[in-house]
Amino acid sequence: MDRLKSYLNQGVNFFKEAWTELAKVHYPSPKETMQATIVVVGLTIVMSLWLGVVDFFAVRGVQMLLR
Repeated sequence: MDRLKSYLNQGVNFFKEAWTELAKVHYPSPKETMQATIVVVGLTIVMSLWLGVVDFFAVRGVQMLLR
């Protein structure tokens, strides 16, 4: 019975500590979220274009070597 009480106390303490830590979390404002989203989408587009160009020239280079 003591082990059960110990497990229950550990569970209660875990949730108390988790709730305390959750209260410390800084949630971004809608403006910050929009700015971060724009940065991520912009960088994704730039990187996909860069990788597309590199891939295009890599394929052309390999094709020239194999001919």
